[in-house]
Amino acid sequence: MFAKFFSLVVLVGFLSLEQANSCGIAPRFWCDSVEIARKCGVLAACSSRLKQGNNKLNGTSPVRVSVYFESYCPDSINFITTVLYPTWEKLHSTGIIHLMLIPYGKAHYVHHPNDTYTFTCQHGEKECIGNKIENCVIREARSITTKYLPVVQCMESASDPNSAAKECCMKQGFDWEKINNCAEGPEGSKLLHQAGVATERLEPKLNFVPWIVINGMHTDEMQAAALKDLTSVVCETYQGVKPAECHSAHKIKFISHA
Repeated sequence: MFAKFFSLVVLVGFLSLEQANSCGIAPRFWCDSVEIARKCGVLAACSSRLKQGNNKLNGTSPVRVSVYFESYCPDSINFITTVLYPTWEKLHSTGIIHLMLIPYGKAHYVHHPNDTYTFTCQHGEKECIGNKIENCVIREARSITTKYLPVVQCMESASDPNSAAKECCMKQGFDWEKINNCAEGPEGSKLLHQAGVATERLEPKLNFVPWIVINGMHTDEMQAAALKDLTSVVCETYQGVKPAECHSAHKIKFISHA
């Protein structure tokens, strides 16, 4: 523990205060990639520990958390219901987190000449349906997290997400007929395809679900930390004055079902 602390102190010593405030990621992730290390001004100090990654966040903007997941994936369900949603409840009113969910995961699509799509999902057709429903809810909510996340949480907390979808949507004031028509029609396929395109563009490529991206960056270390304690990762990464909610952050254990 002392050695780790000392290493961080040494890294901080390489930085001016201005650099530290602008590099946009928590100190423990500064050596995760060449780009991060260069942005944070610690490239030389990190030379023996560099891995791959990209992008950055400036100033006191909210920490952008993107979660690529599947509606019937046990690990996705566990993360959303026991880590992600509690973190959102704790931090969303502080303004330090911006959350985006992308339901698709390890699915595949075929684009046909008549501009239609067929999908194959990791957990079968029911998952393709669930992913479409959640994409339709997100679209209907205009990607406003406070509107759609309770629906996703409600569905993923149920023993069968699709069976619970109608009640979950209506409970949050959504027009179920509109959502269902979207999911069963060409619009649902279009939205799922868009989620697929976004997932395919990930760098590095998704190989685990849920796949977590912080401020446009993903490393194995960041993924592991976010799965274990997303609240602390967001609080560490945020560059502004930490809200009181960060000082009472506690760890939530993520158990993989893979």
